[in-house]
Amino acid sequence: MRLPLNRRQLLLAPLSLAFVRAASAKSFTIGPITIGHPWAAPSVTEAAALFMVMTNNGDRADRLVAAATPIAETVIFRTHDGSPLEYYELQPRRPVNLRPGRRYIALRDLKAPLALDDTFALTLRFAEAGTITVSVVVEAGAEEDTPPG
Repeated sequence: MRLPLNRRQLLLAPLSLAFVRAASAKSFTIGPITIGHPWAAPSVTEAAALFMVMTNNGDRADRLVAAATPIAETVIFRTHDGSPLEYYELQPRRPVNLRPGRRYIALRDLKAPLALDDTFALTLRFAEAGTITVSVVVEAGAEEDTPPG
């Protein structure tokens, strides 16, 4: 059975939205460091959690030592149990996954709640590679326990 064009488009629309969201997943590079798909979970409070994958493609270790964003007063590196960290160590060719239920970056004292599809700038400072500003998208993530920030 051949569907009319408008009905076919209607049936394929959700699938095309999935492709658009996947295509919006960006990666950023500074020197040997690649930052893959930075994203944050929506928030209803003054705190949010931010996630990404960082890969050091170089021969020497590096560290993510600081981060800042204009949308939050405080940015804190956290372990899976919420304990603060001074930095994230990036060993060569060993990705550091920041994801729900694991290590993450906490955003505190948000200037406004984060809504789905919002985007914002995040500046990352690495000890060796330098500083880069990436674009973070707010999206619903995995159904794991998302830390409160």
